[in-house]
Amino acid sequence: MWVDLNPVTADVEPGAEATVTITVRNTAEIVEEYHLQATGDPGQWAAIEPQTLRLYPGTTGTAQLTFTPPRSAEAQAGPQPYAVKVTPREDRENTHAIEGTLRVAEFADLRAELLPTQTRGWHRGRVKLAVDNFSNVATSAAVSTTSTNTNLQVDIRTPALRLQPGRAQFTKFTVRPGRVLWFGVKAKHQYNLTVTPSGLGQPISLQGTYMQSALLPRWLQRLLMFLSAAAVAILALWFGIRPSFATSAQASPQPAAATAPTVIVIQPTPPASSSSPSPKPAPTSAPSQAAPPAPTTSKAASPPATHSSSAAPPAAPTSSSPPKPAQIKTTNILNSATNDSVDVYQNNFTDGQQIDLWDTLHNDAQTWTVWVYADGSIVIQSNDQPESAGTKVLQVDQNNDPNNTDVDISDDWNGVAGLQAHLTVDFQQWTLTSVPGNTTYGVLKNKKTGTCLAGSGAHGWLTMAPCNTGDQNQWFWLFAL
Repeated sequence: MWVDLNPVTADVEPGAEATVTITVRNTAEIVEEYHLQATGDPGQWAAIEPQTLRLYPGTTGTAQLTFTPPRSAEAQAGPQPYAVKVTPREDRENTHAIEGTLRVAEFADLRAELLPTQTRGWHRGRVKLAVDNFSNVATSAAVSTTSTNTNLQVDIRTPALRLQPGRAQFTKFTVRPGRVLWFGVKAKHQYNLTVTPSGLGQPISLQGTYMQSALLPRWLQRLLMFLSAAAVAILALWFGIRPSFATSAQASPQPAAATAPTVIVIQPTPPASSSSPSPKPAPTSAPSQAAPPAPTTSKAASPPATHSSSAAPPAAPTSSSPPKPAQIKTTNILNSATNDSVDVYQNNFTDGQQIDLWDTLHNDAQTWTVWVYADGSIVIQSNDQPESAGTKVLQVDQNNDPNNTDVDISDDWNGVAGLQAHLTVDFQQWTLTSVPGNTTYGVLKNKKTGTCLAGSGAHGWLTMAPCNTGDQNQWFWLFAL
């Protein structure tokens, strides 16, 4: 038996094919059948056609050996030896093996990813960089920043990486803003990272985002402004009342128009001191009842007037403590036209997620909390996730939709404390108007746009439309209300 390979050394690209011709000659004196088999590491990618040659004495036969290495890290680059084993059927002791070499070419496939691509914080953000080597050769990579943002500093912990074939490596880095935001809205910073391989392959550019939040939340800023304004109003009210006791009982209405109607409450106290010392009568009816006796008592009532000045301090705290809102949890909010419930689409509890109408499932995505305030406005909070994941409220999308018709959930950066203090913006405030002749359903009107919440059919998005109590697409049933 005589065996030959052509060529003995074959070159192949990963993902392509290489063919070697096997020639076998029967030197025996009988008809023989030869079985062909490829061994060695390249044998897992090899196929022989045909695998069996039946030869008469003195004749020659050929078979094709085809290598198809995959384009992955399994097909390591470089020369890899193999052998073709030829086994006669009749004379098995005369088994013969001929050796060859398969040279696998190099290829580069380096991938990188930021985890996460967007991070938040007021002082710094931590990000991971994952680099995967899908090449068939070990490689080195350099990590650098190409950001031109002078307001953001990127600190890379490991600037050089060594990657084995089929392996991944992680490195951490930190992003820091140039200055601290004490008050105001969030600042958005963009930064760029470049992963440059040392050998084959092109540089990989990655872009990340750092959302810098203010150190003090907006609700605290508004609360401080409210308390400052309340303190100024109280001081103006206090010093505005004192001169009225030295002149006449009709001098107090001047500061009343600029501050609060509680100033008028003090004026009817001389004629009413014998019957009711309380300073809580309605300010609209008190002046009309005290007007006739004023001429007869204004001169003789100067001693009691000093007693009525003690009623001014209790009036100030009652005007600076607003009533707490009612917090009502609903099972779901039902639309009349489709009989579907208001639903957070696919339970995607993220800022900017649109809201749709879906079959009533009584799950977390359809559970809401309604905040009812003293001025008649309401705010609708999603209960899809716990409060530790952030507070999301129903609003009209004013950022991405110039027509103000899309409805989504948005972060309320003030949290539950902001909802209790009624610090939400007008896009997130609604009023519920009853439908004439219907005691169950109502129409939800947005405070900012003046339009009403409406459905767009079964399994459709919520939208905003001109208010029409005759359109059942705008009828909603807040179960707990």
